[in-house]
Amino acid sequence: MDRQRRTFVVLGFLSTHDALDAEALLEDLGLDVVPIPAPAAVGALCGIALRIPPEQSERALQYLERAAIEVAGETLIEDV
Repeated sequence: MDRQRRTFVVLGFLSTHDALDAEALLEDLGLDVVPIPAPAAVGALCGIALRIPPEQSERALQYLERAAIEVAGETLIEDV
């Protein structure tokens, strides 16, 4: 089975606690969020990052800002 690679937004956080809180919030709101190892492109942060579809990134950032969960880094990756 040949899977097509897609572009995703990856959000990085300063702490594992923030990453886990962000994951729970975004999942509760129905966004497609997948925890992944934090890529170097989001900087020297905690080891967990969240992968989300680009069409959901603006909503995700708005929700996280309202919940006072700071996104410390953001990058794009290609994944399946």
